Amino acid sequence: MDYNDYLNSISERFSNMEEIKIGESLVTVSYEEKFKIQWVATKLKIFSFIHYIDKIDIDTIENYSSVCTKYASKKHKGLPRGLQNGVVSFNVLVSEFVTDEAIEFVTSRPKKHFSLFETPIIYDVSRSKLYYYEGTPIWGSMYNNYLRSYIEDHFNL
Repeated sequence: MDYNDYLNSISERFSNMEEIKIGESLVTVSYEEKFKIQWVATKLKIFSFIHYIDKIDIDTIENYSSVCTKYASKKHKGLPRGLQNGVVSFNVLVSEFVTDEAIEFVTSRPKKHFSLFETPIIYDVSRSKLYYYEGTPIWGSMYNNYLRSYIEDHFNL
């Protein structure tokens, strides 16, 4: 399986996908909003960024996740973050070559932001394996089950 097969397999799980330029790269992105009363009547603005790279090392995934998260922070629609709104940035990199340090980075607790979830994710095509943080975050734990299910349902094959 290659990147195009992966992208084709998951694209039907999103209501909309488009290519945008972030830095020097064309990145596939999807945006949607989810509202649930049990989230204390808050709405999540969900960005899913998906990009292929030849090799994923720790610097690559860290920089990619940071750039995608900044984009999501600036481009979300509606009320400011924190006013019944949260932003989620699922930052997926896909590759056949992934270093152990990169896997360790994405499976560790992600960076904390005010009312914004930065979620670096790796899909290793050679192992057909998805890597991400599976623990419970300190802030925003009420969203945790939904976000974990979203990752598995949308990015895993």
